[in-house]
Amino acid sequence: MRPFLSLLPFLLALWAPAVSLGDEPAPPAAGIPDTLEFNAIPPDTLTGTEAHHSEADQEDQEWMSARTGDRLITDRDLWRARGSRTSTWKAFLDYNRVDRLRFGAGYELQVRDPMAPRLGGRLEYADGRDQTLYGVQIEQPILRPGRISVGASLVRRTDYHELHQLSDFENTVALLLARHDYRDYWDREGEGVYLAWRVPDFSTVSVHWRRDQYRTLVSHGATSWFNRDAELRPNPAIDDGETHTVALSMEKGARTTLHTQAGTYHWVEAEWAGGSLGGDFTYTRVLGDLRGVLRLTPATTLMLRGVAGTTTHGELPAQKVFPLGGPDGLRAHSFAQYQGEQVALIQAEYIIGLWKLRTGAFEGGLHAIVFADAGQAWTDPDHRWSIGDRKIEMDGGVGLAAAEDKLRVYFAKDLHRTSSPFVITARLQRPF
Repeated sequence: MRPFLSLLPFLLALWAPAVSLGDEPAPPAAGIPDTLEFNAIPPDTLTGTEAHHSEADQEDQEWMSARTGDRLITDRDLWRARGSRTSTWKAFLDYNRVDRLRFGAGYELQVRDPMAPRLGGRLEYADGRDQTLYGVQIEQPILRPGRISVGASLVRRTDYHELHQLSDFENTVALLLARHDYRDYWDREGEGVYLAWRVPDFSTVSVHWRRDQYRTLVSHGATSWFNRDAELRPNPAIDDGETHTVALSMEKGARTTLHTQAGTYHWVEAEWAGGSLGGDFTYTRVLGDLRGVLRLTPATTLMLRGVAGTTTHGELPAQKVFPLGGPDGLRAHSFAQYQGEQVALIQAEYIIGLWKLRTGAFEGGLHAIVFADAGQAWTDPDHRWSIGDRKIEMDGGVGLAAAEDKLRVYFAKDLHRTSSPFVITARLQRPF
């Protein structure tokens, strides 16, 4: 295992300022209101600095597949923002080409005492492969005021790459309506322990040790309501085996709400596998995802994202290789068109609020979007992050959104090929 200091320049560089649903866009949601207002946005609205949101607005999407708890425990600040409840039950339902129908329930317990333990659990059944899936995590603060904690988790889950950013619901809708599954899956079973330090207004810094068994999953077929004659992409094989890893992570996640607050957000992880740790794979891998939200005027927002990943030692198993292309990045290219042990991606969206739509049950409006994506994924035999030697793919286009962070339709074009057609995609949440 190489010393951490060998990765310090790359981490500092990362820290520097930085569904498809077919060809027809889905219509905006409609209510049956008593009154309907459809007006230009006044200059004193949509500032993005609202101090309070409704409970529905506070519900978050999965921002990244962070290791902490395998998404079994909610971030403490987000939990507190939801109100005074101490526990919650959730139902899960997903439809994909390896599990077919996957359903289950989850439970989470958090109390206001900062030194009290936090608990999360999840139990599911995948009918396509007749497999019970589970997850449990417990975290215990060890020093007042509860910013340093130790935790442990035990999971078996249908997993996918952390750069695949579609939610379960979005991916299910894409499969049912357009026969597209925008994830590649594998079975992961393992356990881990971690030490986390929550640094206020900066990040959650954590160190993890994990042992995971990876298994290839095969497609079990899936039924779609439309586009049934289209061939469903098979689920690719991975490198089966066991990993023993140590990882250092820093994370400050953005919440997907009606009005995402201005600020910067990050997820950075350095991971070491093999060597003295044992296991079937040996590699050193770093991945960073940095995002920023800038409120330029009351009605205009600039959203930025930068992704960089590299492998400095060893060889990545197939499930750890970086994919690029599709609705998560390079939106005019096909899903995971580029793959490699290094990746670079820059995305920008300029959002203009045109009108505000308000009814008794719905608040949204019409937003115009101008966007651009630039990036590439590749493998360098010398383990160099040789971005300067690569052809950078560039996509751009326009879009419309029914709400700032909700339903949106994109018209993307490969900017290197002037004769290329527009690729029309729909999303049910903002892509980053």
